[in-house]
Amino acid sequence: MRVRRQVASLSASVLLAAGLVAGTAGPALAVPTGCSTWYSAGTYYSGCTGGTGEHRIAIMERHWAPGVGPIPSYGAWQPPGAVSQVWPRYGEVTGSWMERR
Repeated sequence: MRVRRQVASLSASVLLAAGLVAGTAGPALAVPTGCSTWYSAGTYYSGCTGGTGEHRIAIMERHWAPGVGPIPSYGAWQPPGAVSQVWPRYGEVTGSWMERR
């Protein structure tokens, strides 16, 4: 009986500790700050000046061939201080945005 009580107590402690760890915000939730996007000479850009994490530029294109749906294109993930870039490859750009993580 005593062993069962110790196992139950240990299990409850482990569950409580796991809940506390899961409920705290860590550095994985940090994102870049001071971000902007711009367009120049046929290329779309994103850049951030501070924070942590990564950012990238993204565009949505309408393909030149009829019947082909919208096509998203993405720049590379970059840290703050670096620039992400993407250029249209398939047709008209219908939108652009920046993603942060």
